Amino acid sequence: MLQKAVAYASMALLAVAAYSDIKTFRIPNLLVGAIAVVGLIRLVLTHDPLAAIYTVGAAVLVFTIGLVLFARRIVGGGDVKLLTATILLIRYRDLFDFLLLMSVVGALLSVAVMLVHNYLPLVAGPRLAVRLPKTRLPVPYGVAIATAGIVTLLFQPLLFRYGW
Repeated sequence: MLQKAVAYASMALLAVAAYSDIKTFRIPNLLVGAIAVVGLIRLVLTHDPLAAIYTVGAAVLVFTIGLVLFARRIVGGGDVKLLTATILLIRYRDLFDFLLLMSVVGALLSVAVMLVHNYLPLVAGPRLAVRLPKTRLPVPYGVAIATAGIVTLLFQPLLFRYGW
């Protein structure tokens, strides 16, 4: 029962992170910290120290890679922190499925942003075209991370007794 409560709380936090990223292109540190704390609580509740070590190791590895990508301005800092905190939630066993799903959702999100940027001015008129950015398009990738995290949590057998 406690596992389900923690999972539902983490899904709600991920949904708030996605909304924040859409609205402001920022993910608050307090929110990411709350997701990480819920992830650590979930690791403790599984009573599997080896799985916890692997999960924390995977999170540290992804954070290190993300830090390099952030330093080169390829990804945002909030996205790196959210990704690391979400890995603590989903555990290492589901990491590949999570990353694959995150990539697919991120690609669809990028295509949607490009379509809106390129074709919305044709429909809405020239006044909107003036307001759209002419430089690199921002993609709220926190939405892809949060969506993949929520879907992965929903399909974990530990939580709902069924799997992929």
